[in-house]
Amino acid sequence: MFALLRIVNRLCFGLFLVCVALPTAATASIANESDVLGAMPADIVGAVCVIRHDNKMVMLTEVITKKMSLPGGYIDKGDTPRQAAAREALEETGIRVKVGDLLEYRRRAAIFGCVAESPILVSSFQDNTGYSMVASWFANHYATEVKRVYLVDPYLVEPEKHRFKISASLLTEWMEKTPPSEIEMYSDLSRKVNSLHRIELDWVEQLQQWVKSWPDAGQRVFSHIIAVVNLPGEPWFLALLVIATIGFYGPTGLLQLAVVLLLAIFTSGAIKLGLASPRPSDIMPELQQINAYGFGFPSGHTLMATLLWGMCWYALSKRVGTVVKWLSLPFFLILIVGQAVARVWYGVHFVSDTLASILLGVIFVSALIVWHSASSYSLQQAIVNRWFWLSMSFVVGIVAGLSLAPLHTYIFALLLGIVLSVEALPDKPFSLSLPGRFLLMAIMFAGVGVIGGGIEFLASLSSVSLIVLAIRGAGWTLAAIWLIAGSSALVKRLK
Repeated sequence: MFALLRIVNRLCFGLFLVCVALPTAATASIANESDVLGAMPADIVGAVCVIRHDNKMVMLTEVITKKMSLPGGYIDKGDTPRQAAAREALEETGIRVKVGDLLEYRRRAAIFGCVAESPILVSSFQDNTGYSMVASWFANHYATEVKRVYLVDPYLVEPEKHRFKISASLLTEWMEKTPPSEIEMYSDLSRKVNSLHRIELDWVEQLQQWVKSWPDAGQRVFSHIIAVVNLPGEPWFLALLVIATIGFYGPTGLLQLAVVLLLAIFTSGAIKLGLASPRPSDIMPELQQINAYGFGFPSGHTLMATLLWGMCWYALSKRVGTVVKWLSLPFFLILIVGQAVARVWYGVHFVSDTLASILLGVIFVSALIVWHSASSYSLQQAIVNRWFWLSMSFVVGIVAGLSLAPLHTYIFALLLGIVLSVEALPDKPFSLSLPGRFLLMAIMFAGVGVIGGGIEFLASLSSVSLIVLAIRGAGWTLAAIWLIAGSSALVKRLK
């Protein structure tokens, strides 16, 4: 039976590699179109659109490189450079353009001056970058390749923020050669959403106005409370939680936490991409109290809070009496509801986003409690089984291959790290002295810092998205190996 299971898993893993390879091969295909542009260099593989209004141009922040660039991308097989430029502008910014003159060939791309066929929707509100936002949540590549689209004066973009630093000095020259496009300033696009969201936009606006009518002292207290209850979804908080879990519960405890974290992050990410529901701040930018990118439904922060606080309550209930168990429940519910209120107050989620997240979180918590208490193949047994993590890698890998979302790729890379290191878990129960626990946490924290810093340095050396994605993916794999195998080895030495 186990031999058959190993064969099936190997076949599944092989099929997964094929699924990942196919979209990559399709993306890399390039057409030779020298017959279209005559003197086009043979090594041209991409096309770029320059779209301008007055002394500003449309630029976007990329999800993978985290840098700013012009709309553009690879020339697919069968496309001309002009067709590729128009397609990429539409997919990345949501702007339908008429491709004009060829400005020049730069590096391995054809640069075109493009004009929007209809006025570009530009927000009257500027986010913390100081740039005017362009409505783009309806673009095909929003949240997968593109974080946000701006109308920006290229002189105001700091050199280190450019993806292609060598071409940054040419932006003004290209802009001057490009015909201007019309824009339409907006502060409210509620006409573009459904009636429920229009009602909820009023609720968000009323909540913000109500709090802002309070005395300054009351507003400060409210802001501090909201900041605290919002912590469960913040990356730095989760990173500290991971380190603390290793110190107090060991690598096996970390794997139990990993199930909770990955369940929340993967599920919310997949649903967000599937439904592509905008945030309130996408519709009415002035509602935005903090920067949040990507789609809104469901609320990842609220789902994470529901899972974390729900499992904390379950862990507490196993250590206290029945009275304390049920008396403590309202406290955890307040923390969960507080997280939901925070996301609505910040203007980055609708009420329906948070309610759905709480309901989904309750379902997950119930399932995890049942699984944890199971008499056969319980959660505790599953997390130390390499085949369990390999199966999870297979599922996530298929989704990553279909969605092409960097988040799913990073989760897949992290799962591979767990697969490679789970057999290094210590055989004996975790037991260290208090100084030993803090020493373990310090070493783990330092190691993660070194890995993170090194990976970010290597990623900054490349402007090719796939290379940056591969480098960061390798970083997640190394981090998982360090946290699981590294902590397991240290636990054995520190005893």
